[in-house]
Amino acid sequence: MKQKKEPGLFAGLYRFHYGIGLQTMRLLRRCRRFVGRHTQRPRRALRYLWLRRVAHPAHRFMRGVAWLFPHHRPKGQSYFESTREEWKMLGRFFGPLVGAVALAVTLLSWTGVDYCLEVTYQGKSIGAVENAEVYAQGVALAKERVVAVADYQVAHPVFTMTMQGHKALLTPEQVCDEILRTSKDIVEATGLYVDGKFVAAMDSGEEMQAMLTAIKKEGVKQAALNSDAISTKDKDLKVGFAQKVKMTNGLYPASSLLSREELENRLTAVTTQGITYTVKEGDVLSTIAEKFSMTTKQLRKLNPPYANTDFINVGDKLKVQIEQHALQVKVVKTITDKNVTVNYKTQIVYRDDMYVDQTKTATKGKNGKQTEVREIVVIDGVEKSSKVIERTVTKKAVTEVVYRGTKKRPGYGGQIEYGDGVTHGNMLWPVPICHNMSRGYSSGHKALDIANGPVRVLGKPAVAADGGVVIQAATGWNGGYGNVVKIRHSNGLITVYAHLQTVKVVTGQSVSRGQTIGLIGNTGYSFGPHLHFEVIKNGVKVNPIYYVKP
Repeated sequence: MKQKKEPGLFAGLYRFHYGIGLQTMRLLRRCRRFVGRHTQRPRRALRYLWLRRVAHPAHRFMRGVAWLFPHHRPKGQSYFESTREEWKMLGRFFGPLVGAVALAVTLLSWTGVDYCLEVTYQGKSIGAVENAEVYAQGVALAKERVVAVADYQVAHPVFTMTMQGHKALLTPEQVCDEILRTSKDIVEATGLYVDGKFVAAMDSGEEMQAMLTAIKKEGVKQAALNSDAISTKDKDLKVGFAQKVKMTNGLYPASSLLSREELENRLTAVTTQGITYTVKEGDVLSTIAEKFSMTTKQLRKLNPPYANTDFINVGDKLKVQIEQHALQVKVVKTITDKNVTVNYKTQIVYRDDMYVDQTKTATKGKNGKQTEVREIVVIDGVEKSSKVIERTVTKKAVTEVVYRGTKKRPGYGGQIEYGDGVTHGNMLWPVPICHNMSRGYSSGHKALDIANGPVRVLGKPAVAADGGVVIQAATGWNGGYGNVVKIRHSNGLITVYAHLQTVKVVTGQSVSRGQTIGLIGNTGYSFGPHLHFEVIKNGVKVNPIYYVKP
């Protein structure tokens, strides 16, 4: 016995749609019979009109063109009678297709509908929201506004899903207003928010704006007192607040309303804040304390490592305290400095036909000029930053070209090492094997003495702290320096290495950072082997600790 084959996919789909088509035709026939029974008289009138005005004229016309369709009409049949069976065949064919299209249209129409949540709060519908998150945001805003009410509670809502249609959805602010409307003692007012947090509300928004303007004016006066760059007569100042300030009109609890004086006192209240200060060149503990209205004792207490020493380095971080208002005024001034000097650069060209201690200026360097636009920012009377935001060169600087020899003079042999002369800007400790100091920088001794520590330094190498050109390499007394080497660096600094046992460089020689320039000794006015190290800036001896660290 042959096993019956299962119908294929195409056959199954055809049968499915064919069934839908048959059901559709049956439903249409039932509807037609129902309508026919209840509309018999009107149909007769319409049929009469149809036959008189449409069917008979069309029949006469079709008889005139019947020769065009001889194979569609049997002999003795009218045109409409011959096409009745064909209409039935078309119905059986297009019925399933019409059903499929109707199903697709229905599904698309249902999936394209937008839904929302209808919110019922305390038994009253307050509107519709896009989702529960919007409602939660509105609740958060309401709780912020009633911050002065300790026992304020928000009731649980009832959400009902519904079609959006043409409904206008509520925003979080509107949800907040609707919730507060259900509470007692709610008034229309203007709320003040600082960095997104509610502070208080006032009856009049205009009065609140006037109060904020007055606070800004006082901030400008304070900035003018503490900063030489700002004056109350300046018209180009940008005055605002360091925090983000926002005024919002809406419904607020009456208990959160403050008078202008009360709100102003709250915003201008002084609090003490701790910040970190970076030590700059020329700073000492007393000047830092004075800058932040502190005593040196208070500064030492905040910074235990400096409790028993005045020795601070450039770049050290110190904890300081400043007094600041709850609402800080930010003043920004733009200053244009014209004819700012641009220092020329020096280009060194090495030549084999010149001795190492010979130099010759081929092109004289000339400084240039430029216009700088600086932006000064003062917050609560304290200058926070001053930076150049734009530079325009008005006169180009001329690079100085210097010829420098590389040929060794007779007698030096192979003891002289020629460096690249490149100044890096960050110095090395000049005695690699020893970091011990027997004497530091002071008003009577403007240098560092690097002496014996865990190791002995006599006869040990002293190296160039940075690349540059030797401007002095001398032996003898030299005013108490003994054997001494001085190096000029391209950033304008000069370093001095004194009391050397042996000098291993010559005047005019270029040296690299870390290159040996001599051996440590005890020459000159010295009471033991050590290296006397100085840093000179603009002709003034400065503390070397600002540039090198042991």
